[in-house]
Amino acid sequence: MGSDDTDFRFMALNDLITELHSPTFNLEESTEKKVVDKVLLLMKDKNGEVQNQAVKCLGSLVKKVQEAQLQQIVDNLCAFVSQDKEDLREIASIGLKTVIVQVPVNSVIAVNVCKRLVPRLLSQLESTNSSYDAQMDALDILSEVLLRFGNILATTTLQKQTANTLFTLLGHSRPALRKRATFAIGHLVAHVPDDVFEDLLKKILNGLETSKNAPDRLRTYIQVTGTISRSNAPRFGKFLSEIAPSVIKYTDLDDDELRENALQALEAFVLRCPTEIIPYIDTIIDLSLKFLRYDPNYDDGDDNEDDEDESMDSDDEDEDDEDEDGDYSDDDDMSWKVRRTSAKLLSAIIGTRQDLLGQLYTTVAPSLINRFKEREETVRVEILQTFITLLRQTNTYGGAEYEIDTSLESLTKKRKGSRPGTPIETDQSPKALLRGQVPRLTKNLAKQMVSKSVQTRVYGYVLLKELVTVLKGGLESTHMLFLPSIQQSLSAASHTDHHHLGTNSNLKIEALGFLRSLFRTHAPEVFQKYLSQLCPPVIAAIQDKFYKISSEALVCCMELIRVVRHMNFDEDAQKYTFATLDPTAKPYVLEIYTVILQRVSTADADQEVKERSILCLGVLLSRVGDELKQQLTDCLPLLLEKLQNELTRLMAVKTFSQIVESPVCADADIKASILQAVPEVASLLRKSNRPLKVASLHFLDVSIRRFGKVLPVQTYDMLLNELKPLITDEDLHLLPLGLTSVVTILHANPSSINVVKQEILPVVLKLVRSPLIQGQALDSLLALFAALVRTNDKEFSGLISGLVEPVTAPTLEGQLALSKQAFSTIAQCIAVLCLNSDKNMEMTVAEFVRKIEDPRTSDSLKYLSLVTLGEIGRRASLSDHATLHTSILAMFNVHSEEVRSAAAFAIGNVSAGNVNVYVPIIMEEIQKDPKKRYLLLHALKEVITRYTQKQGGQDLETHASEIWTLLFDNCESQEEGTRNVVAECLGKLTLTNPYKFLPELQARLQSDSPQIRGTVVSAFKYTFTDNTRSYDELLRPLIVEFLSLMKDQDLNVRRLSLSTLDSAAHNKPYLIRDVLGQLLPLLYQETNVVEELIHIVEMGPFKHRVDDGLEIRKSAFECMYTLLEKCRDKVEIFAFIDKVLVGLVDQPDIKMLCHLTLVRLSIVSPTAVAQRLDDMVEPLQTTLNFKLKPTAVKQELEKNQELVRSALRAIAFLSKLSDPALTPKFAQFLHEVRLGPNAYDLNQYIAESESRDDLYSSHFKSDAMDLS
Repeated sequence: MGSDDTDFRFMALNDLITELHSPTFNLEESTEKKVVDKVLLLMKDKNGEVQNQAVKCLGSLVKKVQEAQLQQIVDNLCAFVSQDKEDLREIASIGLKTVIVQVPVNSVIAVNVCKRLVPRLLSQLESTNSSYDAQMDALDILSEVLLRFGNILATTTLQKQTANTLFTLLGHSRPALRKRATFAIGHLVAHVPDDVFEDLLKKILNGLETSKNAPDRLRTYIQVTGTISRSNAPRFGKFLSEIAPSVIKYTDLDDDELRENALQALEAFVLRCPTEIIPYIDTIIDLSLKFLRYDPNYDDGDDNEDDEDESMDSDDEDEDDEDEDGDYSDDDDMSWKVRRTSAKLLSAIIGTRQDLLGQLYTTVAPSLINRFKEREETVRVEILQTFITLLRQTNTYGGAEYEIDTSLESLTKKRKGSRPGTPIETDQSPKALLRGQVPRLTKNLAKQMVSKSVQTRVYGYVLLKELVTVLKGGLESTHMLFLPSIQQSLSAASHTDHHHLGTNSNLKIEALGFLRSLFRTHAPEVFQKYLSQLCPPVIAAIQDKFYKISSEALVCCMELIRVVRHMNFDEDAQKYTFATLDPTAKPYVLEIYTVILQRVSTADADQEVKERSILCLGVLLSRVGDELKQQLTDCLPLLLEKLQNELTRLMAVKTFSQIVESPVCADADIKASILQAVPEVASLLRKSNRPLKVASLHFLDVSIRRFGKVLPVQTYDMLLNELKPLITDEDLHLLPLGLTSVVTILHANPSSINVVKQEILPVVLKLVRSPLIQGQALDSLLALFAALVRTNDKEFSGLISGLVEPVTAPTLEGQLALSKQAFSTIAQCIAVLCLNSDKNMEMTVAEFVRKIEDPRTSDSLKYLSLVTLGEIGRRASLSDHATLHTSILAMFNVHSEEVRSAAAFAIGNVSAGNVNVYVPIIMEEIQKDPKKRYLLLHALKEVITRYTQKQGGQDLETHASEIWTLLFDNCESQEEGTRNVVAECLGKLTLTNPYKFLPELQARLQSDSPQIRGTVVSAFKYTFTDNTRSYDELLRPLIVEFLSLMKDQDLNVRRLSLSTLDSAAHNKPYLIRDVLGQLLPLLYQETNVVEELIHIVEMGPFKHRVDDGLEIRKSAFECMYTLLEKCRDKVEIFAFIDKVLVGLVDQPDIKMLCHLTLVRLSIVSPTAVAQRLDDMVEPLQTTLNFKLKPTAVKQELEKNQELVRSALRAIAFLSKLSDPALTPKFAQFLHEVRLGPNAYDLNQYIAESESRDDLYSSHFKSDAMDLS
């Protein structure tokens, strides 16, 4: 390093850096000082590259040297910074920043560095001899120190001096220095004590009042208020009532730059102090609207007049202005910045004040619509983005009121997937107000959509797409206004200039995206007259050379084809209805076919284009196959060819499925190709590609249904052979599809039963032992057994034997042969066999009764017999078996707890088949034998549950009052399990006659017994599970009274009340929306840790900390998550986020709930969440860095790993909202995580979060196969 040769010095430093990066390399104490001295000496080197290398070396040295050398480095660099030599000062500044970044936060070294460095920097800033550049560099370094070590600085006596020095610099004559001082103050105020903070704020307030005649200084003071509000909103909020009026007042001064700064400060106040700013919101809105129109150099007429000719004239002027400056504009015109900042301020209000949506549509929306004609492009784009924010907020928060509407029941039948409680649009809901403004909006926007500005048109299409998404239509009578723009945008020639090429591509993609949404959200009849204008641009876009445009055009084309010929699926008739194709559309259909076929046939096309072109071809053929008979014959061989190609086979299979399901493709035209495709697709079931297997099973199912009668017998054998490996519980998504295909084969070709019996049945009988079979897998398994016995009744006894056989295996005493879920599966299979074979049912029931009566029968066989009798009993009456109940009740006395619970299940379900006979017996037993009470209550629950599910018959009515009295006699039981069963019985019994029983529940709310109050509020929870609206008017007035138990003295009653609120929010949110204002404070109160509920339990030498309030806090956070999903427009989002932040430092279970809530919040309230990102850093960091004790057991390790994964997933979603300028702490934290051990997992979650918004996965895949 002391060589005269520059290259030698450079390489010596390079080698030193390499060594320093090695984890095993350590400097000896004797050589440390020499190395540091040499590197510092090279900071003064004449060669710039050597200097730069010396700076890099310092960053690596800091991690290896002792504190004494680190102090020497800091001292020397400070000396260099204060020198007049510009080169040395600049390189030393970079060196100091490098050193600061490498010093560990919260370390002793960091404290000492601050003690030595900060006074030197302050003295340099205070010195009158320091040059401007030296002060700039010192400020930069001080900002970096405050950002990283501000909390350490707070432990020294330097805060006040730092605050005073920085405040003095706010009055400096140079704007750049004032700006950097502002940033430094922002970093400082996050950590200073209250007295220093208040002193600083008072000085700034005084400056605001006394600087009226000094515009430069006034601008700086206003800027610094905005900066402080971003850095320390909670403390700043206390002063807002003094600061906000001053800032608002200064907008009246005739100074555009000052106005811009004032509006920016108000934006920060709105975002960071949402509660404190409320009194000024209306004033700020009026101010924003006033300055949104502020354009002193140009008079475009009265804003409130919607004069078409005048607007068109201004549009022409706008186009001229883009080419050359008009008379009204000059380089000094700053008014556009004021208008742009006004639009941003309105966007901040819209993004954070969802409670004002109705008011915003009345006051703000018309002004924004009117300002679409803004002459300055950047401002116009900002206005469009503000309106887009308004639309997104409307979509997220609905803005519709939930009203009881008698027409809703019929509506839910028409709209698949909707459920009672869907928002009904009222006249004053934001959506209704938006709908009223659509004509004016479209008229004003249409004029801008034919302008030369590409960016304006891009955001115009984004706005239109959001509009049709929010209103689920809305452009029925005005969409034609945009046809010229669409034609112009999709025919725009690509420029040779790369910049223009990119913007034109974006324009085309957004135009196609809007068209796709337009077709999707409007009735096909709306577009029939305009096909001549809609089809050619889309067809041209399919042929575009840029793959992204072509790909988007193909997706758009699928929707266009659905418009050309619409099909409806009649649920009752189970068939499609469709009209004949309009003759004027035939040429376009042929043209679409030609371009798609060209895309399908192109070998070197992009993979996405290939896939979408094949699917688009499927949609076309499935819609108009009857009009393309010749073409259908020509292209089916091409699709068969695509089945052979690994890259295209998945889409080819999906396309064949669409063709087979199509009602317009005649059997004669497609039969040969489909029969050829079936074996080919069957062979694909061996592939490891899961989506391919799913698509293949769907194709085989629909093909067998349609062409099963003409398939050769050997094909069936081959199909069953291929399906056999899928009949396993390893993949529970594929299993039901595989079983359904077997059932379809049996229906189409009953003679296949022998092969099914030999190949499939053994694996099915093995499958029933699995504890995982439930849901769709169980339904398809039951359908298979029903098909088997209906196909050949003689198989009944063999099937029963095969099902019972695994239960007869010998086991240890007291243990069951299989899991309870497996027993339930087997019992349901036997019940289905009996129901489909009447002649064998009586004999089978008698056999199972005999088995439970035989004392030699094993517990496993008794358990199965009882569960089976219950399953048969709930499906058919067993009253012919006179002694059945006696035999089952006798099982209540056996030793095995499992058998006793099975007996309760059996008697309950058998009773449901004949209430009048069995319910009196159960009630008598409950009163007679306390020991059996718990089991008999379970039996009674089964009866009541089955009765309410049947929704018919009055059998239980005669016993209801007796049951009600009996249940309340048992609701004070000391056993919580008994009380829970009683509560469920009471709730479900209430559903049978709510007008009678709800008032009785209400009367017991004031009981002195906490057990009764808890049981009553739990029973109330079950009244929300019924989706009908028949008794909602009865529930609505009782909600507050029941849920007022959230402030009960008893902890358990409060927890049960929260669970009831969660059920109400989940099932009938419209009932609680109007009373949430009363309930939310009670809910939030339960999220706090109560120290009185925490106690220490000693277990031998160990002490355990037990938190009795944990369960109630979990219930509270679960309820908050549900409310965020179901009633978010009634939740004050900032108070909600405060409570989530509290939960981030709670127990692991609650942390995970809060992580889930943060993910949801980042999607529905991104603007509000973005303001609190820095506050989330510390709790998230603590979670990621938590170290378990060396003695931790496996469960603790797994739970901590799950917690870390949960935190990383939340960070991934939050990372999309991070902005280094606004959230520096979170940005730094994110950077550290990306470099740490969790980097890989974080990147995986980020990819997952981005895929949520991905068109291909979210919209396209789910709807590509939908013909209707």
